[in-house]
Amino acid sequence: MSIKTIGKRISIAEHSDATTIVIDSKIPASQQIALETWFGGWIGLGGLIGYGAFSSDGEERNVLLVCMVFWSYFFVRILKVILWRRIGKEIVRVNSKNFLVKNVFKKRGKDRFYELKTLGEFKAVKRDNSSFLASLDQSFWIFGGDNIHFNYLGKTHVLGKQLKESDALQLCNYLNKSVAKYSKKK
Repeated sequence: MSIKTIGKRISIAEHSDATTIVIDSKIPASQQIALETWFGGWIGLGGLIGYGAFSSDGEERNVLLVCMVFWSYFFVRILKVILWRRIGKEIVRVNSKNFLVKNVFKKRGKDRFYELKTLGEFKAVKRDNSSFLASLDQSFWIFGGDNIHFNYLGKTHVLGKQLKESDALQLCNYLNKSVAKYSKKK
């Protein structure tokens, strides 16, 4: 087994019967601290809204309960990002039978399998650096920002969360070569 790397976040292991790629989701410690401090503030805000909702009456209570619903939604979203940044990674595996993509939290995640014969070409997404939404999608507090797209049975699928453009291009080339190599082994 040989191990290669692309950038700081991507490691590639070549096995005799498959290629496994791991994309780490860790961020610098300063960003992790900022994210978790923000989460702490969010919990404090939720405590204040909850206290207000249960100590008030009538219309004010209804408004605060609606606020708690929105607060809860974003609480779950922020918690998911924190867990992703601490213990998450993307696993990609190519063998002669199929192509696997999995977003893993520690060891848990949903396997998504794709047959090699109907798998489209991997392409790196070009980001418009002047676009506010494009830069927001690449922010460390977002769970998303997939930089590699491929077609499968007429639908676009994604992987490579918040990769640098150069890393995404190199990984696309590697994935295209790996799929071609394992497609021939059938």
